[in-house]
Amino acid sequence: MINLCTVSDNNYLLKGLTLYESLKKHSKDFILHYLCIDEESYTSLKSFECASLKVYSVDSLIQKDPLLLNLKNSEYKYFCWSLASYFSNYLLLKGNSITYIDSDIYFHDNIEVILNEMGSRDVGIFRHRQFPLSTYRPEGLYNVGVVHFKNTQLGISVSNWWTDAVLNKKYPQLATCGDQKYLDNFPNLCPKDSIYLDENIGHGAPWLWQLYEFISPTKIIWENQEQNLIFTHFSQFQFNGDSYIPSLMHHIYTPLDEYKNNINLKIIYDEYFTNLKLTQSLYKL
Repeated sequence: MINLCTVSDNNYLLKGLTLYESLKKHSKDFILHYLCIDEESYTSLKSFECASLKVYSVDSLIQKDPLLLNLKNSEYKYFCWSLASYFSNYLLLKGNSITYIDSDIYFHDNIEVILNEMGSRDVGIFRHRQFPLSTYRPEGLYNVGVVHFKNTQLGISVSNWWTDAVLNKKYPQLATCGDQKYLDNFPNLCPKDSIYLDENIGHGAPWLWQLYEFISPTKIIWENQEQNLIFTHFSQFQFNGDSYIPSLMHHIYTPLDEYKNNINLKIIYDEYFTNLKLTQSLYKL
Protein backbone atom coordinates (compact mmCIF):
# COMPACT_ATOMS: atom_id res chain seq x y z
CA MET A 1 0.00 0.00 0.00
CA ILE A 2 1.32 3.44 -0.99
CA ASN A 3 0.90 6.08 1.72
CA LEU A 4 0.56 9.68 0.53
CA CYS A 5 -0.40 12.83 2.37
CA THR A 6 -1.49 16.38 1.69
CA VAL A 7 -2.66 19.42 3.65
CA SER A 8 -5.15 22.18 2.87
CA ASP A 9 -7.75 24.56 4.22
CA ASN A 10 -11.18 25.01 2.69
CA ASN A 11 -9.87 27.44 0.07
CA TYR A 12 -7.72 24.68 -1.45
CA LEU A 13 -10.14 21.81 -0.89
CA LEU A 14 -11.26 21.69 -4.53
CA LYS A 15 -7.65 21.47 -5.68
CA GLY A 16 -6.89 18.83 -3.05
CA LEU A 17 -9.79 16.69 -4.19
CA THR A 18 -8.71 17.14 -7.81
CA LEU A 19 -5.29 15.83 -6.75
CA TYR A 20 -7.08 12.86 -5.21
CA GLU A 21 -9.08 12.24 -8.39
CA SER A 22 -5.89 12.31 -10.48
CA LEU A 23 -4.37 9.71 -8.18
CA LYS A 24 -7.49 7.54 -8.51
CA LYS A 25 -7.32 7.85 -12.29
CA HIS A 26 -3.73 6.69 -12.63
CA SER A 27 -2.76 4.78 -9.47
CA LYS A 28 -3.92 1.83 -7.39
CA ASP A 29 -3.46 0.62 -3.82
CA PHE A 30 -2.85 4.01 -2.26
CA ILE A 31 -4.13 5.95 0.73
CA LEU A 32 -4.20 9.74 0.60
CA HIS A 33 -4.01 11.00 4.19
CA TYR A 34 -5.64 14.44 4.07
CA LEU A 35 -5.02 16.95 6.87
CA CYS A 36 -7.70 19.64 7.07
CA ILE A 37 -6.49 22.95 8.53
CA ASP A 38 -9.95 24.36 9.29
CA GLU A 39 -13.30 23.05 10.41
CA GLU A 40 -14.98 23.84 7.08
CA SER A 41 -12.68 21.56 5.08
CA TYR A 42 -12.84 18.80 7.69
CA THR A 43 -16.65 18.86 7.77
CA SER A 44 -16.88 18.82 3.97
CA LEU A 45 -14.30 16.08 3.46
CA LYS A 46 -15.13 13.72 6.31
CA SER A 47 -18.28 12.44 4.60
CA PHE A 48 -16.16 11.27 1.63
CA GLU A 49 -13.73 9.25 3.73
CA CYS A 50 -13.10 5.79 2.30
CA ALA A 51 -10.38 3.16 1.92
CA SER A 52 -8.24 5.42 -0.28
CA LEU A 53 -8.97 8.72 1.51
CA LYS A 54 -8.37 9.16 5.22
CA VAL A 55 -9.33 12.52 6.71
CA TYR A 56 -7.70 14.24 9.71
CA SER A 57 -8.45 17.43 11.60
CA VAL A 58 -5.50 19.61 12.52
CA ASP A 59 -7.03 19.91 15.98
CA SER A 60 -6.11 16.27 16.64
CA LEU A 61 -2.44 17.23 16.22
CA ILE A 62 -2.65 20.52 18.09
CA GLN A 63 -4.18 18.87 21.16
CA LYS A 64 -1.07 16.71 21.52
CA ASP A 65 1.57 19.38 20.92
CA PRO A 66 1.70 22.76 22.75
CA LEU A 67 4.37 24.00 20.31
CA LEU A 68 2.00 23.57 17.39
CA LEU A 69 -0.79 25.32 19.29
CA ASN A 70 1.48 28.24 20.16
CA LEU A 71 2.55 28.57 16.53
CA LYS A 72 -1.07 28.60 15.36
CA ASN A 73 -1.96 31.33 17.82
CA SER A 74 1.10 33.49 17.14
CA GLU A 75 1.95 33.07 13.43
CA TYR A 76 -0.88 31.43 11.54
CA LYS A 77 0.71 31.60 8.07
CA TYR A 78 3.92 30.02 9.31
CA PHE A 79 1.84 27.46 11.22
CA CYS A 80 0.27 26.39 7.91
CA TRP A 81 3.73 26.14 6.33
CA SER A 82 4.89 23.92 9.17
CA LEU A 83 2.24 21.27 8.57
CA ALA A 84 3.81 19.56 5.53
CA SER A 85 6.85 18.49 7.53
CA TYR A 86 4.87 17.90 10.72
CA PHE A 87 2.11 15.77 9.20
CA SER A 88 4.55 13.77 7.07
CA ASN A 89 6.60 13.01 10.16
CA TYR A 90 3.49 12.14 12.17
CA LEU A 91 2.50 9.51 9.59
CA LEU A 92 6.05 8.26 9.03
CA LEU A 93 6.47 7.53 12.73
CA LYS A 94 3.37 5.32 12.56
CA GLY A 95 5.43 2.84 10.56
CA ASN A 96 4.93 3.43 6.84
CA SER A 97 6.97 5.21 4.19
CA ILE A 98 5.28 8.48 3.24
CA THR A 99 5.20 10.84 0.27
CA TYR A 100 4.01 14.40 0.90
CA ILE A 101 2.22 16.13 -2.03
CA ASP A 102 1.06 19.75 -2.22
CA SER A 103 -2.69 19.97 -2.71
CA ASP A 104 -2.37 21.99 -5.95
CA ILE A 105 -0.46 19.22 -7.74
CA TYR A 106 -2.08 17.06 -10.42
CA PHE A 107 -0.75 13.69 -11.63
CA HIS A 108 -0.65 12.80 -15.31
CA ASP A 109 0.68 9.30 -14.63
CA ASN A 110 0.96 6.63 -11.94
CA ILE A 111 2.77 7.80 -8.81
CA GLU A 112 4.51 4.44 -8.78
CA VAL A 113 6.66 5.77 -11.63
CA ILE A 114 8.21 8.17 -9.11
CA LEU A 115 8.55 5.62 -6.32
CA ASN A 116 10.08 3.05 -8.67
CA GLU A 117 12.57 5.63 -9.93
CA MET A 118 13.57 6.47 -6.34
CA GLY A 119 14.06 2.77 -5.68
CA SER A 120 15.71 1.97 -2.37
CA ARG A 121 16.77 5.53 -1.63
CA ASP A 122 15.63 6.83 1.74
CA VAL A 123 14.69 10.42 0.79
CA GLY A 124 13.44 12.01 -2.42
CA ILE A 125 13.07 15.69 -3.41
CA PHE A 126 12.59 17.66 -6.64
CA ARG A 127 14.55 20.65 -7.87
CA HIS A 128 13.69 24.17 -8.79
CA ARG A 129 15.29 23.34 -12.10
CA GLN A 130 15.75 26.95 -13.19
CA PHE A 131 18.43 27.44 -10.54
CA PRO A 132 21.87 25.79 -10.79
CA LEU A 133 22.65 23.84 -7.63
CA SER A 134 25.77 25.94 -7.15
CA THR A 135 23.76 29.12 -6.55
CA TYR A 136 22.12 30.62 -3.46
CA ARG A 137 18.38 31.21 -3.63
CA PRO A 138 16.27 32.44 -0.70
CA GLU A 139 13.34 30.31 -1.89
CA GLY A 140 15.57 27.24 -1.96
CA LEU A 141 16.94 24.97 -4.66
CA TYR A 142 14.22 22.35 -4.12
CA ASN A 143 10.43 22.50 -4.07
CA VAL A 144 8.26 21.16 -1.26
CA GLY A 145 5.64 20.02 -3.80
CA VAL A 146 6.62 16.34 -3.58
CA VAL A 147 8.83 15.02 -0.75
CA HIS A 148 9.40 11.33 -0.02
CA PHE A 149 10.62 9.58 3.13
CA LYS A 150 11.14 5.86 3.45
CA ASN A 151 10.43 4.25 6.80
CA THR A 152 14.12 3.62 7.43
CA GLN A 153 16.48 4.93 10.06
CA LEU A 154 17.83 7.56 7.66
CA GLY A 155 14.42 8.52 6.27
CA ILE A 156 13.05 9.03 9.78
CA SER A 157 16.16 10.94 10.84
CA VAL A 158 15.86 13.43 7.96
CA SER A 159 12.12 13.83 8.53
CA ASN A 160 12.71 14.42 12.24
CA TRP A 161 15.33 17.06 11.41
CA TRP A 162 13.01 18.90 8.99
CA THR A 163 10.07 18.85 11.41
CA ASP A 164 12.15 20.09 14.33
CA ALA A 165 13.92 22.76 12.27
CA VAL A 166 10.68 24.23 10.93
CA LEU A 167 8.67 23.98 14.13
CA ASN A 168 11.40 25.59 16.22
CA LYS A 169 12.64 28.01 13.52
CA LYS A 170 16.17 26.76 13.69
CA TYR A 171 19.01 27.62 11.29
CA PRO A 172 18.18 31.24 10.29
CA GLN A 173 20.08 30.86 7.00
CA LEU A 174 17.49 28.24 5.97
CA ALA A 175 14.44 30.02 7.41
CA THR A 176 13.98 32.29 4.39
CA CYS A 177 10.95 30.67 2.71
CA GLY A 178 8.71 28.93 5.22
CA ASP A 179 9.56 25.23 5.32
CA GLN A 180 11.07 25.06 1.83
CA LYS A 181 14.71 26.16 1.95
CA TYR A 182 15.35 23.58 4.68
CA LEU A 183 15.32 21.01 1.86
CA ASP A 184 18.66 22.47 0.72
CA ASN A 185 20.25 20.71 3.67
CA PHE A 186 18.82 17.25 2.88
CA PRO A 187 21.76 16.27 0.62
CA ASN A 188 24.11 17.11 3.51
CA LEU A 189 22.18 14.74 5.79
CA CYS A 190 22.26 11.78 3.39
CA PRO A 191 24.94 9.72 1.68
CA LYS A 192 24.85 10.43 -2.05
CA ASP A 193 23.33 7.07 -2.95
CA SER A 194 20.57 7.44 -0.33
CA ILE A 195 18.80 10.52 -1.68
CA TYR A 196 16.90 11.07 -4.93
CA LEU A 197 17.47 14.57 -6.37
CA ASP A 198 15.00 14.98 -9.24
CA GLU A 199 16.87 13.16 -12.03
CA ASN A 200 14.66 11.40 -14.60
CA ILE A 201 11.12 12.38 -13.56
CA GLY A 202 9.51 15.12 -15.66
CA HIS A 203 7.53 17.65 -13.63
CA GLY A 204 5.95 20.96 -14.53
CA ALA A 205 5.26 24.28 -12.82
CA PRO A 206 4.99 27.94 -13.85
CA TRP A 207 8.65 28.47 -13.00
CA LEU A 208 9.74 25.50 -15.14
CA TRP A 209 7.89 25.64 -18.46
CA GLN A 210 10.37 28.00 -20.10
CA LEU A 211 13.08 25.37 -19.63
CA TYR A 212 11.33 22.68 -21.65
CA GLU A 213 10.87 21.72 -25.25
CA PHE A 214 7.55 19.89 -25.67
CA ILE A 215 7.24 16.70 -27.70
CA SER A 216 3.62 16.33 -26.56
CA PRO A 217 1.56 17.48 -23.54
CA THR A 218 2.95 14.55 -21.56
CA LYS A 219 6.52 14.41 -22.88
CA ILE A 220 9.22 17.06 -22.49
CA ILE A 221 12.91 17.55 -23.22
CA TRP A 222 15.02 19.04 -20.43
CA GLU A 223 18.77 19.43 -20.81
CA ASN A 224 18.70 17.17 -23.89
CA GLN A 225 16.92 14.43 -21.95
CA GLU A 226 13.48 13.18 -22.95
CA GLN A 227 11.19 12.79 -19.93
CA ASN A 228 7.57 11.84 -19.35
CA LEU A 229 5.63 14.56 -17.55
CA ILE A 230 4.45 12.79 -14.40
CA PHE A 231 2.95 15.69 -12.46
CA THR A 232 2.33 19.43 -12.63
CA HIS A 233 2.39 21.89 -9.76
CA PHE A 234 -0.44 24.33 -10.56
CA SER A 235 0.88 27.05 -8.28
CA GLN A 236 -1.04 30.35 -8.34
CA PHE A 237 -3.75 28.81 -10.55
CA GLN A 238 -6.91 30.91 -10.20
CA PHE A 239 -10.28 29.22 -10.88
CA ASN A 240 -13.74 30.79 -10.70
CA GLY A 241 -15.87 28.02 -12.24
CA ASP A 242 -16.21 29.60 -15.68
CA SER A 243 -12.63 30.58 -16.49
CA TYR A 244 -9.12 30.46 -15.14
CA ILE A 245 -5.86 32.39 -14.87
CA PRO A 246 -2.96 29.95 -15.22
CA SER A 247 -0.43 31.81 -13.09
CA LEU A 248 -0.20 35.12 -11.28
CA MET A 249 3.16 35.64 -9.60
CA HIS A 250 5.23 33.27 -11.70
CA HIS A 251 4.62 34.81 -15.12
CA ILE A 252 8.09 36.37 -14.85
CA TYR A 253 9.39 32.89 -15.66
CA THR A 254 6.77 31.83 -18.21
CA PRO A 255 5.02 34.74 -19.97
CA LEU A 256 1.24 34.67 -19.63
CA ASP A 257 0.80 34.62 -23.41
CA GLU A 258 2.75 31.36 -23.53
CA TYR A 259 -0.13 29.55 -21.83
CA LYS A 260 -2.31 30.41 -24.83
CA ASN A 261 0.24 30.25 -27.64
CA ASN A 262 1.95 27.00 -26.67
CA ILE A 263 -0.56 24.34 -27.69
CA ASN A 264 0.91 21.68 -25.37
CA LEU A 265 0.88 24.00 -22.39
CA LYS A 266 -2.68 25.08 -23.19
CA ILE A 267 -3.77 21.42 -23.26
CA ILE A 268 -2.19 20.82 -19.83
CA TYR A 269 -3.92 23.81 -18.25
CA ASP A 270 -7.25 23.28 -20.00
CA GLU A 271 -7.24 19.69 -18.76
CA TYR A 272 -6.68 20.84 -15.18
CA PHE A 273 -9.46 23.41 -15.54
CA THR A 274 -11.83 20.71 -16.85
CA ASN A 275 -10.94 18.37 -14.00
CA LEU A 276 -11.48 21.06 -11.39
CA LYS A 277 -15.00 21.54 -12.78
CA LEU A 278 -15.63 17.78 -12.79
CA THR A 279 -14.44 17.50 -9.19
CA GLN A 280 -16.56 20.46 -8.16
CA SER A 281 -19.62 18.76 -9.64
CA LEU A 282 -18.77 15.31 -8.28
CA TYR A 283 -18.33 16.49 -4.69
CA LYS A 284 -20.96 19.23 -4.91
CA LEU A 285 -18.56 21.90 -3.68
